[in-house]
Amino acid sequence: MKVALCHHYSLTFQGGGERFIIDVAEQLRKRGHKPVIYALPFGRRAVNVSEILRGMEYHESFIHKINDADVAYFIYAPLVHHLFLGNCPKICAIHSFVFLRELQHPKINYITHLSFVKKFGFTRFVSYLYFNEIGRKHLSAFNAIHVINRAALEKFQEGIRIYYVPNWINTSKFKPVGEKNERFSVLFIGRKTKGFSSFVNIANFFKGRKIDFFAIGPNLKNIGNVKNLGLITDIRELIELYSRVHVLVHTSEVDVFPMSLLEASACKVPIITLTTRAIRGLNLPLFYVNSVKEFAEKIYELENIWRTRREEYIKISEKMRDAVMKYDVNVVFPKFLKMLKEVAENSV
Repeated sequence: MKVALCHHYSLTFQGGGERFIIDVAEQLRKRGHKPVIYALPFGRRAVNVSEILRGMEYHESFIHKINDADVAYFIYAPLVHHLFLGNCPKICAIHSFVFLRELQHPKINYITHLSFVKKFGFTRFVSYLYFNEIGRKHLSAFNAIHVINRAALEKFQEGIRIYYVPNWINTSKFKPVGEKNERFSVLFIGRKTKGFSSFVNIANFFKGRKIDFFAIGPNLKNIGNVKNLGLITDIRELIELYSRVHVLVHTSEVDVFPMSLLEASACKVPIITLTTRAIRGLNLPLFYVNSVKEFAEKIYELENIWRTRREEYIKISEKMRDAVMKYDVNVVFPKFLKMLKEVAENSV
């Protein structure tokens, strides 16, 4: 089966969507299928993707002609699917929080238009307005919809085929590879818009204490107690970092399916997170809080458990890995492949 993987960003952008597309292509190739990646040249960075692609076919242009694919998989963005020309069956994948505000932190549903633009940018704001006013009517241009969070099923009940298949993780790769740091350490992963300022405020509670606060992601800075480790794209380096830290703090108010939670869980890292429908839908043994103060209190608690009741901390960590095994690639990807085959074979 030949599968066209279509994305509105250049793979050089190296965000979550780009990593997902590359992983899908790798999984398809492992199983004897032929993936071809088509991308628009938006978000380009000075990155050589040839090593990442490892020989997979990749095309980057403003317009693509797709004539011989059995099925095309699109990460949805308004209107851009018109730049991919072809008559094969099409799957629309809803990955962005912009189209699923119901799954986000409650305050996002009450945010003003101006605040939304300041926080997330004009492009995302226009995408949100378009999708809610016009875009959902245009989903009929696709043969099926794919959602990665079960709670999103409620939003799409218009007769078009809809599939729920979550994201996956390779638990044979993501696993602890070393001992924890001697000093208790807390990790943040994400962009500034994913709650970095809240993480800095949390760290401020611990001035003078022997606790390290690390952050990784693009365009972050060393602020107060927070040490910025930059953007880590090497998977081995990332796994080593997960293995060393004691807690992952997830302060984002907007997510559909954050892969960092799966990755940290597989590496036996306890996670403290805000309460949202999207995060609860992952069904992982997370610690839920609702404020910066509650984040700090839970960190204090876990630090105390680590220092005085080490066996209890180990049990918490092992429980994380046990729970995330349901998202292992060998469990989930066959469902994703089944979706591709059904749409390819049953669409007119």
